[in-house]
Amino acid sequence: MIPARYGASRFPGKLMQDLGGKPVIVRTYEAAKETGLFDEVYVVTDSEIIYNEIELNGGNAIMSKKEHDSGSDRIAEAAENMDVDIVVNVQGDEPFTSKKGLEKVLNVFQGPDADKIDLASLMTEIHDWKEISDPNCVKVIVDKDNFALYFSRSPIPYPRDKNAAVQYYKHKGIYAFRKQALMDFNRLPMRSLEAAEKIECLRYLEYGKNIKMAITTTQGIEIDTPEDLKRANKFLKEETTQVVNNKYRNFPMVPKVVFGQGSFDQLSSILAPQRKDKSPFIFLVDDVFKGNHELVDRINLRYNDKLFFISADEEPKTSQVDEIVKQIKDEFIYKPSGIIGIGGGTILDLAKAVAIMLNNKGSASDYQGWDLVPSKAIYHVGIPTISGTGAEVSRTTVLTGPVKKLGINSDFTPFDQVVLDPDLTIGVPKNQWFYTGMDCFIHCVESLNGTFLNAFSQSYGEKAYDLCKEIFMNGDLSEEESRGKLMMASWHGGMSIAYSQVGVCHAMSYGLSYVLGTKHGIGNCIVFDQLEEFYPKDVVLFKQMVIDHNIDIPTGLCANLSDEEMNTMIDIALSLVPLWENALGDEWESIATREKLRSLYLKM
Repeated sequence: MIPARYGASRFPGKLMQDLGGKPVIVRTYEAAKETGLFDEVYVVTDSEIIYNEIELNGGNAIMSKKEHDSGSDRIAEAAENMDVDIVVNVQGDEPFTSKKGLEKVLNVFQGPDADKIDLASLMTEIHDWKEISDPNCVKVIVDKDNFALYFSRSPIPYPRDKNAAVQYYKHKGIYAFRKQALMDFNRLPMRSLEAAEKIECLRYLEYGKNIKMAITTTQGIEIDTPEDLKRANKFLKEETTQVVNNKYRNFPMVPKVVFGQGSFDQLSSILAPQRKDKSPFIFLVDDVFKGNHELVDRINLRYNDKLFFISADEEPKTSQVDEIVKQIKDEFIYKPSGIIGIGGGTILDLAKAVAIMLNNKGSASDYQGWDLVPSKAIYHVGIPTISGTGAEVSRTTVLTGPVKKLGINSDFTPFDQVVLDPDLTIGVPKNQWFYTGMDCFIHCVESLNGTFLNAFSQSYGEKAYDLCKEIFMNGDLSEEESRGKLMMASWHGGMSIAYSQVGVCHAMSYGLSYVLGTKHGIGNCIVFDQLEEFYPKDVVLFKQMVIDHNIDIPTGLCANLSDEEMNTMIDIALSLVPLWENALGDEWESIATREKLRSLYLKM
């Protein structure tokens, strides 16, 4: 519940001020809703203006009486007749409230002392004496178990000895109440400490309630003044730009790589130092190798290690990740020592996602997007048996979720170890070899022609591009040389887009995959075949390679789509904003119109 009073004393009407094209209160409501942590989100307000604005934006609002003294009183009135266990109070003037902070507040009710807790709240470290002494900044001190002892607008504790090492904490205005504590607050009269400090938490302490504090490092922006609003608008603009196209990328690389024929046989010695007592290694292996004793017997399972054969017939899904994670948790008491993916891009993406989800709560669909993963993945190893996808080096694991196809793109996604053994790609069917190789070629084309291009991505992209031409155009390489070079091209192509981005082809291919289930490699080929206006010389090269290798690119996939299917396909493609920005620049929306995408899809 978000209490929202129109007539704030320091900045009247602040909740209706514009923040990046939407009122502050709407931004706060949407931020709380998007965390996915709550069964219901409401704005509780005394203002018809705010009420109507929330309703207009499709939100839930409740009108309250105007004479409430505090936000807690306001939400107590709203929650009185609701069947709820926990009510969370999010301040209406904190539009950058983070999921991570809210999770920390809620998680205290899962701890061993949960029965003692009447309400939970957040605090964050502060070090600037100006902020410590600012009466608008509420400070809190806690006991050894992080239960609140006192809240004050004054510096607490007072540093009589200036050399004493004291950590000050600022109280963040987010509360999670047990409903009974909230109802008690509403009926109990204000006492002297709350009246003096004007801090409602003190009423709880004065009546013997227990407030458990959680520490957060997230620094939001509270909008108390017009200057705060200016800072918030600037921050929002920078944040939006950074997510889409940050100029300086501080992305992780795979820390350990082994390359060469027969390097797969080093796997046991690579894993040995990572093995934890009673914790198995879990091997996710493409089921095309089921019954292939030549490969499976070389895996050398130890102790309680487990091998799961996984079908790569369909693109990886968030539901599939959740099911594998559940299966592992149901079967093993101890968290695995690591996840090893052996297969093509589908299996490698699943391995990365499972490793992430074994250390993070919820569903894999909760983390589809950029930098949403809060906790490090468990140790994970990638061993590609098909070259071209770049999944072995990518910062992304691409998954189809219930409402979108989008990668889990985070610093915790890349593998801790990759084994590149060209011999593992022996026997890949010709069409599959071509489609994945073209995926690599298209990675390079989109990176090298994109607006995000920098010297780092250019150097990798150019090398992979040249390798692809050498493999697919010259025709004078042996199979053994082709295998090794395509493995290197895949790596370099993946590195190029890690520090840049893909473009039109991948955005539209995601739409095909989501609606029709088209596999990634072949989907890219189907789309790229129609993109001569965007990548003219490279589509000509592609068409020549198709002819040279006698490949049939499927046609007619979109001929009989319903309007709903076509619109969904277009929606999925257009949702991938960074890809379009890389391909077409800031004015991409004037080029990539719905009509343009519809006409292109109808050619496929």
